[in-house]
Amino acid sequence: MNEEFKRKLEAYEKGELSEEEIEAFEEELDQFEEGRESIQHKGRGMNDKRQKRILRRGKWKARFQTALTAILLTALFFIVSSILTSIYYAWGTPDRRDVYRNVIDHTLTVTNPYGYIGGTSVQTKTFFRLEATRDLNKTVGSDTFQVGEINIDFLFSKMSYPAEESYGRQSSFMPAFSYPGYQSRDGVNSQWTRLEQIPEGTVVSAYVSLSELIGTKDLFERFEDRDMQLIWLAVDTGMESNSEMEGIVSTPIGFPSFPIWHEDDMILDSREEEEGFFGGVVSESYYSPNYSTDDEEIFHQQFMKTLSFLEDHEKMVSNLVFGELDLTDRITYLKENGVKHYGVVVTGPTKEILKLKKEPWIGSIEVDEVGFWNWISME
Repeated sequence: MNEEFKRKLEAYEKGELSEEEIEAFEEELDQFEEGRESIQHKGRGMNDKRQKRILRRGKWKARFQTALTAILLTALFFIVSSILTSIYYAWGTPDRRDVYRNVIDHTLTVTNPYGYIGGTSVQTKTFFRLEATRDLNKTVGSDTFQVGEINIDFLFSKMSYPAEESYGRQSSFMPAFSYPGYQSRDGVNSQWTRLEQIPEGTVVSAYVSLSELIGTKDLFERFEDRDMQLIWLAVDTGMESNSEMEGIVSTPIGFPSFPIWHEDDMILDSREEEEGFFGGVVSESYYSPNYSTDDEEIFHQQFMKTLSFLEDHEKMVSNLVFGELDLTDRITYLKENGVKHYGVVVTGPTKEILKLKKEPWIGSIEVDEVGFWNWISME
């Protein structure tokens, strides 16, 4: 506001201006008021924009802090849960990882004629999970090859059902045993006829059913001089002669042609200790006990030990085989009646296995796999 305007304003208030001067001054006053309102409005607009900018910046800062806090809490939970998971599965002697690994390995060994081949690998995951992986293999002739894989998840001590993946061509035919005194599924001679039609220069693996129950030592002796490999011996546990199944045993229980050794059976061979920056490192090597096929008691002892171990973890075993094995009843039967066999799984040259047909103690046969010649003579 300049001096000239102040003078006119003072004269206007005193009534000293003429009518023309009053009209001119009032127009000037109107212009002054409009200008002042415009300036005030612009000032308020600038303040509003600044406030919005400050609020927006504050919101983003709060969001960033919230996100950063969430990330840090997640990372902390991840680290803590990983540590607790490792502690949980490493607890005990033997630790839980070894126990679960042994449950899988021993279950396959006594329920799958090829289940003793290979081993289970376990890996701890986050959030109290454990993953177990096991290759599934078969032996045909002198070759062993992978036919599938199973994956099993654990949450704490709860085992999931195994997810199985099969490799190669799959057959809908699953070989089985026929209990002594019962007819085979396809008649006595049909599978023998199939075996006769397989050309020389081939090898097979087959489920051979016996016409009578035979002891372990006696069975080894009957196969001793034959050019074939005895893979697995099916054991009579009192449930195989179930009349409802008409003597067809599709879920056998048995043991391989060697004792089922456990970790506490192994003999310490050597032990070395080396000092390191973070403590000592101990390396040990073990070997399995010596045995002879004449000593059937060692086979029976280790088989019963395995069944007793699995009995303590029968819920897991049931998940693995998708059914109840009733191990307590089977163990009781074996203690009362001893170990006898009603079938074996063998592999070798086709024509050598075909010779078994002539033996009176051999019942039926079901061919499992056929392969090209790869045989290394057992004689």
